[in-house]
Amino acid sequence: MSNPTDEPKADAVDLVFALRGRAIMADYAERLRDELLRCLPWLGDEAQVGVHPLGGLSDGEGEHYLSGRSRLTLRVPRGRVEQAQALSGQRLDLGGSAEVGRATPRELMPAAVLYSSFVAYGPAEEAAFMAECHREVGGLAFRNAYLICGKARRAGGGATEVFGFSLMVHSLSAEESLRLQAGGLGVERQRGCGIFVPHKSIAAVGDG
Repeated sequence: MSNPTDEPKADAVDLVFALRGRAIMADYAERLRDELLRCLPWLGDEAQVGVHPLGGLSDGEGEHYLSGRSRLTLRVPRGRVEQAQALSGQRLDLGGSAEVGRATPRELMPAAVLYSSFVAYGPAEEAAFMAECHREVGGLAFRNAYLICGKARRAGGGATEVFGFSLMVHSLSAEESLRLQAGGLGVERQRGCGIFVPHKSIAAVGDG
């Protein structure tokens, strides 16, 4: 029988913060990044820190409504966990006030199939995007990983507009899975891009 302490662990963990408030702007990603940098200035030096899309929101007209289930999740290197906990108690201006509650650490779990709803490199064309994905994945020396491109994505506007696609990566070993979750792919991790989570199957990626 294997010892649980022998199971591989990622170099990063998710910190899940409660989020309290009434409503925030619908396109909150850039405002959230700016507010996190204000509260945790060291984030600017940590390119691997990822900001998950906010969870537990309800859609409104031009805004999102917060509830008791609303959560802010940061993916941070293990060595930064204590510093990131300082976000608790801060109030964020996201086009509406949101107060950050206590954080619960959550270990990353290996899965053979991973999915990211938005991976960004810059190119808006699928062929150029996939070329960049294959180049970066190739540099990670994964043995049998396969990539499936999904829907086109865009966020922001003007000079800050970001383009990309959803992406599924499958046939990963446990070690490869944890490494991809910890490091992500592409750019704009602090705007919610390139963050991978376990997925149950490789079906219907184009619908994600």
